[in-house]
Amino acid sequence: MEKIKGLENIQSISGHNGAIYDAIFCDPFIFTTSADKFVAQWDPNTGEQTNFAVKLERSAYNIAFSPESKLLAVGSNNGGIHVIDTEKREEVRLLTQHKVAVFALTYSKEKQHFYSGDNDGVFCVWDAKTFDLLITLPYNCGKIREISLSKNGEFIAICGQDGYIRILETSFFNLIHEFKAHKDGANCALFDGDFLYTGGKDAHIKKWNWKEEKLLLSIPAHNYAVYDLDFFDNKQKMVSVSFDKSIKLWNTEDISIIERIEFKDRGHRHTVNRIVKISEESFATVGDDRKIKVWRLKE
Repeated sequence: MEKIKGLENIQSISGHNGAIYDAIFCDPFIFTTSADKFVAQWDPNTGEQTNFAVKLERSAYNIAFSPESKLLAVGSNNGGIHVIDTEKREEVRLLTQHKVAVFALTYSKEKQHFYSGDNDGVFCVWDAKTFDLLITLPYNCGKIREISLSKNGEFIAICGQDGYIRILETSFFNLIHEFKAHKDGANCALFDGDFLYTGGKDAHIKKWNWKEEKLLLSIPAHNYAVYDLDFFDNKQKMVSVSFDKSIKLWNTEDISIIERIEFKDRGHRHTVNRIVKISEESFATVGDDRKIKVWRLKE
């Protein structure tokens, strides 16, 4: 197997007939959503697709999963959120609160909530068991690209197309912090205690003290928009993916580069959309090239 300085590719999985927009790890499988309208399930160890597949009427943009109820929530390009029972392998609810494409879906185990955000900046909170709508907040921030949770679920960061990060507490959903993070749109955020790492359409990764709304570091990380961030190796390392087709491995503390993975390094041929954390040492990436790539951090 080809060796790479910081990362090694251990699987390259094909099967979707359209771009893969989102993916999540539900031990031991990965669920994916795609432009081909399928929600599919994969074994990252063998690279095999399981016999779980659900076809929707529209492209599926994002996905969240409740292990307790075994329910998947899948956001689509017309605003519908499809609730799928993974054991019955069938749709059990269709939520129609959003009127435009849903671009963000997140599950909070601590609060037993699903959070959703759409193309118009509307944020919704759903009961994870009943899927009753608990609250709707219109932020008029353009597209909500991601809703990120703090470790204990007490805070969420909403990443807006207007470049602002909005931080809410999750007891009453009051807005407690709001600051301009990126010039052309905030795409992703990652909590680390009092620190928040953000990635933007401006291709920068930034490190903030979010409680003080203070910028600590700003790195021109990619050639084009940063689409996702995640921690590994007990937060010692961080991975980013981008519209520029690359995957990058960083030292978290000072955001110094360890390794860049491109197509020639067994990376993706097109835009990389999402990082799927499998463990502290392994993850998958998905992209517009219809591929799922599984990676392992080398010692």
